[in-house]
Order: sequence, then C-alpha cells, then structure tokens
Amino acid sequence: MEHYGLPPWFWLKLLTILGAVAILIGGIPALLRRKMGADKKNWFSYNHINEFHKNWDWTLRIFFVMSLIGCVIIFPGQNRVLFLISMVLIISQLGLQSYVEWKITKNRVNYKVSLIEVGLTFMVAIGVMLWLE
Repeated sequence: MEHYGLPPWFWLKLLTILGAVAILIGGIPALLRRKMGADKKNWFSYNHINEFHKNWDWTLRIFFVMSLIGCVIIFPGQNRVLFLISMVLIISQLGLQSYVEWKITKNRVNYKVSLIEVGLTFMVAIGVMLWLE
C-alpha cells in the first residue's frame, strides 16, 4: 500500500530545522551582542538609525513587493524563486543596516555583529535551499 501525505519523519525533521534556524538567526547574534558589548536590538521594531537608513529600507521593501508580484506573475507555482527573493531582501536589509551602523553609529561593535548576522542568514538560506531539494 502506498503512503499518501507527509512521511512520518517530516514533523520531527521540520521542528529540528526550525529550531536550528531560530538559534542561528536569533540566539547567536543576541549572545554576541551581549558578549561583544554591542547595543541591544529591539525585537519586531524598525531599528532605523537615521533618515538615510529609513528611506533606503523602505525603498528595498517596495522593490521587494514589486519583485514578488512580478515573480508570481512570471513564475507561477515556483516557491524556490519566492524564497530566494525573500532571502535576498532579508540579506540586503541586514547589509544596509551593517553599512549604516559602520558609517554612523558611535559603538563600532554594532556593525560587526550585524555582519555576522548577514553571514548566519546566508548560511541558513543555503541550508534551507538544500533541504528543500
């Protein structure tokens, strides 16, 4: 008899991967911020440093929405392209934040932790893409 639906190991594997992603993207940067003496980052806030950062961040978001709409129209049903565009947005926003922190903030450790966050997010994106194959 054939097996329909999700395999029995799917939920365990999914929860393991989600836990690893949460630790890599949320836990390690928080620990590094505390250990290196960087400023504490507020969860679920915009964290705009100045008007330059705010304007470019909103430009990235508008471009992202237009890219998603175009992707849905041009590549219907291809979730990997949507995931790839989402990861490019997240990494570019973190890269912009790192640049602004490097240029403007007084605490020079902030941009180092943000660059580590960019690297960890990139590693997570590659890992999830490989898992989806």
